[in-house]
Amino acid sequence: MVTLGPWPNEAQKAEELYGGAWSGPEGWARRRERDGRIVCSAGRPFGTLGELASSWVTTDREVPVFGYICVVSKVHVVEPFELPETESAGFWRDCMAVAKALNDLVRPVKMNYEVHGNTLPHLHMHLFPRQRGDAFVGRPLNLKEVHHRYSEAEVEALRAMVAELALGVTRHRGQER
Repeated sequence: MVTLGPWPNEAQKAEELYGGAWSGPEGWARRRERDGRIVCSAGRPFGTLGELASSWVTTDREVPVFGYICVVSKVHVVEPFELPETESAGFWRDCMAVAKALNDLVRPVKMNYEVHGNTLPHLHMHLFPRQRGDAFVGRPLNLKEVHHRYSEAEVEALRAMVAELALGVTRHRGQER
């Protein structure tokens, strides 16, 4: 049985992700420091599906849309422009490779990309494969709204997709290259 690594506890998850992290200058300054970031202090993000050259690929068991994935930089920065040039190229290459593989796997109408960091100050990109009739048609996505719970088979398919990327295997319309 495949399981996703959980957050240490739900209260910490809620505080970390939805607690208005940057509303207080002292707390925000602390969270921007390497030791203050949950990803850095834990050594890797929670919910890791796999690892690529410049990033970890994560998800949660319960997500806003089917296929949701997050690509998290291995370099400890808050803003994309803080990445050194080589690491920047690697992060964006990983993001686009994951987006392409996810697109091939779940066949969305449109892939949405979001980079915020205003709640979790560690560079990461959210990928939201949008489908006709999903819960957010005509309105913005909301990470707090859960509309899909991954089955073990779905998690395994996402893990396999990331593993293939890590090995350099690409798929296009069902055929290996």
